[in-house]
Amino acid sequence: MKTTRTLLISAFVLTAMGGGVAVSAANGYGMTWTKTSSDAVYGVVDVGCGYTPGVANQCNPYTGDTPCAALLPLLCFYDAGLSKPAGLITSSNHEWAGGVVATTLPVAGNSFRRITDANRYCEQTFGGGWRVAEFHDGAQWYFMAYGNVGNSANEARRRLWVDISDQPAGTCWTR
Repeated sequence: MKTTRTLLISAFVLTAMGGGVAVSAANGYGMTWTKTSSDAVYGVVDVGCGYTPGVANQCNPYTGDTPCAALLPLLCFYDAGLSKPAGLITSSNHEWAGGVVATTLPVAGNSFRRITDANRYCEQTFGGGWRVAEFHDGAQWYFMAYGNVGNSANEARRRLWVDISDQPAGTCWTR
C-alpha cells in the first residue's frame, strides 16, 4: 500500500510538472541532507549535510550524492523572517534560518524539470510561500529552523532532497 501510494504520488508529480525526467545533474545525482538533531524545548530542528568522523561529509553539493531516481522527501522551507529563539545555541555552520521546515511524501528527485516545479510541489503540499530548502538558507552545509522532518523509525539516517542555487550539477533539476 505505501509503495503504491508513493508511486502514485511520483506519477502525479511527473504528470503535473509536464511529464518527462529532468537530467540536470550530469551524472544523474542530486544533493541530499539529513536531520542532524532536534530540540523539543524550542521546537527546532537542525538539518544539513551530515558528517561521519574519519570519513567525510555525507552530501556532495558539487555533483550530488544520491541517484535522482531515489524516492525521498523534499525538504521544504518557509522563510518567515523569524528571530532566533532566545537561548538557542547555534554555531558558524549551524545558523538560525528564520523559518519553518517540513517534508513532503517521498518523490523521485528527477520528477522535477526545474527548481520552479519542485518549489511548486512544496507550495501545493504546504501552501503559499513554501519552497525547496536551499544549501545557503543558513550559513551553508546546515541550518536550524522551526518544524521537523517527518516521522520515521530510521529518521536519523533519512535523506532529504534539497536545492543548491550555485552548483548546477548538484541537483536533479535545472534553474
